[in-house]
Amino acid sequence: MNLYVPEYDLAKSIVQNHGTPTFVTDAETLRNRVQVFKDSFANTKIFYALKANYNPAILNVLKDAGIDGVDSVSPYEIQLAKKLGFKSDQIIFTGNNSDADELQLVNSEGILINIGSLSELKKLGELCPGTAISLRFNPGVGEGEFHQVITGGSKSKFGILHQDIEVAKEIAAKYNLNITGVHCHIGSGFYYTEKFQEAVFMITNLARHFKSLKFIDIGGGFGVRYKPNESQINLKAFYDSIENIIQKFNQYNGKEIDLVVEPGKFLVAESTCLLTKVTTIKHNNDTIFVGTDTGINHLIRPAFYGAYHHVINLSRPKAPIHEVQIVGNICESSDVIGNNVEIAMPEEGDILAILTAGAYTTSMSSLYNLRPYAAEILVDKKNIRLIRKRLNFNEAFNGLGFLY
Repeated sequence: MNLYVPEYDLAKSIVQNHGTPTFVTDAETLRNRVQVFKDSFANTKIFYALKANYNPAILNVLKDAGIDGVDSVSPYEIQLAKKLGFKSDQIIFTGNNSDADELQLVNSEGILINIGSLSELKKLGELCPGTAISLRFNPGVGEGEFHQVITGGSKSKFGILHQDIEVAKEIAAKYNLNITGVHCHIGSGFYYTEKFQEAVFMITNLARHFKSLKFIDIGGGFGVRYKPNESQINLKAFYDSIENIIQKFNQYNGKEIDLVVEPGKFLVAESTCLLTKVTTIKHNNDTIFVGTDTGINHLIRPAFYGAYHHVINLSRPKAPIHEVQIVGNICESSDVIGNNVEIAMPEEGDILAILTAGAYTTSMSSLYNLRPYAAEILVDKKNIRLIRKRLNFNEAFNGLGFLY
């Protein structure tokens, strides 16, 4: 299944009914990605990384498609998951620099906490002795599309260093904490097996220190496509690269351990495009600026990471190809969707589709410049449904919680 691009007639209908900018998500693509994971990672529990996209309608599609649970990073994500029917044992909390109140709150919800620092481990032990926990270790290696999304290695803030395992064991013993899981995650957007395999080898070696383990969590971050002509990663190759490592651990352990994986981007990124309208064509010497009615308030990844998102002119796909700079309507010089983009030359009023926009886009959106969040549409075969409306001023203002 390819990157999702709506047919022009569908896009035109959505724009006529809901305006722009609007995210459009294809339910069939979501189901396909879950199935690809199930087919590739045998006997593995899929806990969706909720931070990638937390729209409830999208989460319900993934739930119905057979994910086993969710990985959460905040108390509100936990509340959302429970509101949608996930039980406490289907939720893992992998917080970061949580304070005492947050740790107590999550523990009171019956959620397994994945601890990533000695400080938090000690804090939780003092607050909630006897609790079952998971330990997040820094695997010593990292991999990702950009340096900002690498979560393993010496420069990362995430995880307990492997050389601190004895200290972690001492703290756990002091407070009678029951270590039922170990976890590692190397980053977001990797395409080759080597460092992933290395991280899993490391985490299984650390797992040998704990006799009461119920699972090993090997994280997520599997790469996705950003151009229509790219091939999907060979997800089965990732499982094949670690299968022998897991088997050897099970032999050592004397019983099979549950294997948990936490895909976020892989499940949702390719399912969605962002429809935007061309508002301005501006010639500055040799540069053609194509202005749109979206920007970094809806799609921050290009400005934040230097990320690439392919852009298609749905309105006139056979127009002559020109190199342009596609920019947004936010008052920032960094509000650039794409530099040196070769595209069928747009005209004002054309509909553009920005692809691979399902992960870390809506969930990272803001009201910057006090422009509203984009609307969101779910396409499920012939069923087209609004799953997030564009707020008017009063709705946005009331949601800000101002007191005046």
